Amino acid sequence: IGTLVGWAMRPTQRPGRNPEYQRVLARYRSENELRAATDAFLHGLSVHVLSDGDYGLVLGVEPESPLAFRISDMAGVTDDHQKLLAGLILTGLAAYAYPSAEELEDDRVRRVDEQDFDLWLRGLCERLRSHDAAGEPIPEQGLDDAWRVFLEMPSVARNEAGGRPGKLRRSCTRYWVRNVLGWLGGQGMARPDTTSEGRWTLTERFRVH
Repeated sequence: IGTLVGWAMRPTQRPGRNPEYQRVLARYRSENELRAATDAFLHGLSVHVLSDGDYGLVLGVEPESPLAFRISDMAGVTDDHQKLLAGLILTGLAAYAYPSAEELEDDRVRRVDEQDFDLWLRGLCERLRSHDAAGEPIPEQGLDDAWRVFLEMPSVARNEAGGRPGKLRRSCTRYWVRNVLGWLGGQGMARPDTTSEGRWTLTERFRVH
């Protein structure tokens, strides 16, 4: 159980690339006693298994779990405005890739272009601003705050001098889109397109989550 959970906690690892991971995962799938004991152990940590497919053991973690992720754990996120941005972009990516419940049943590959997604999310925030101007309430407090933070920033701002001229600055939304996608890459939920800068592929692990 410890070996299997250890592998599951390394989301970029795949059982097809590691015989030991493949062996313990096969036992989890085929041995009812081991599966029950593993699930009971995870339950004690407020964790449950989302999938035991080709991507390995994909775990869902409840907010009260000691293993729970916090937005502030993401690299570069230090204040409340940045937490709102990161949360908006994460949920926005899910809505962009899977705009309906039916889409979640379709396992075809989903790709994201940083610029296209940024424009899509900006358009969504503009619609929320129009609703707000018309006096229509936005039911989610966090969303109401997040679109304001997003629209306060330009899409693109680049360094004009210093060690890395042309690099995206933290004061633009494209920087945060790239930052969140990079974090998803580290979680095994996205991978960069090596042939085209600014394009990403969302993995099956992302769809499961």
